[in-house]
Amino acid sequence: MSIKNIAIVGASGNLGTLVLPQLLKSDLNVTAVTRETSSAKFPTGTKVAKSDFSLNSLTEVFRSQDAVISMLPITALGDQGTVIDAAIAAGVKRFIPSEYGSDSTSEAMITAVPFFEGKKKHLDYLKSKKGYITWTALITGPFFDWGLFAGFIGFDLSTKTATLVDRGETPFTTSNAAQIGRALIAVLSHAAETANKLVFVESFTTTQIEILAALEKATGEKWKVVHKKSEDIRAEAFKEMGKGNILGGGASLITAAVLGKDALEDHSNVEGGIWNDRLGLPKESVEEEIKRILEIAATKN
Repeated sequence: MSIKNIAIVGASGNLGTLVLPQLLKSDLNVTAVTRETSSAKFPTGTKVAKSDFSLNSLTEVFRSQDAVISMLPITALGDQGTVIDAAIAAGVKRFIPSEYGSDSTSEAMITAVPFFEGKKKHLDYLKSKKGYITWTALITGPFFDWGLFAGFIGFDLSTKTATLVDRGETPFTTSNAAQIGRALIAVLSHAAETANKLVFVESFTTTQIEILAALEKATGEKWKVVHKKSEDIRAEAFKEMGKGNILGGGASLITAAVLGKDALEDHSNVEGGIWNDRLGLPKESVEEEIKRILEIAATKN
């Protein structure tokens, strides 16, 4: 199976913005698919196709595409069913659903983060279309560099404060944005091997304690440490969601699942193992990545 032409849906979102530059450097012909009302800006040279996101409109956009990559955020995931149907109608060979971070096939993860059930439903739907289209679900763990900047994994770079969840000792698997971009390219260049599979990749598996040590070494300073329990974060998350703060509460729910003592995001022993070697992806270093991220942070201050 040869894949050359790819369409990205959701290219202007958090993940799309991070990985699009990597995809544009590849030999793939990349088209960013946006809504007709979108004013999103893309890097110079990006081909853009507008759609009203109806089945007919998307089908026309996908006609000459070999693969469709969905990067729709969880808040827009309701559109992914139509995107899948349009890809099938257009004769697309491979669909990569908006999975990435966590494994939505894990019952324990869905119990911890119930709204991941929506991701699982779309993956189940793709599985039911065997013979019409192939799929690959790329599981990366949380986005490390983006998460560190955003404070998602418990570190505030500006105040040098670490919020350790369950003592910070839980291992979790994580990937940098560039690694996710490389993984997407590798999945498509290994189309036969990755067809109809969950593909787990990583930059590394680490702990908050290891990250804190690397931050203190790189900055030459002791950081302030705050301790929280994952069950408290989870309880507060549901409270916030009940008040209508869906994004904030949802993010806290994911944080509790990723960093909590149940180690739901530790992919060390997943079925099929980590695919880095098979896809030719590098194993990255926590210390080196911390140095790189702090250098970038320094240019923004």
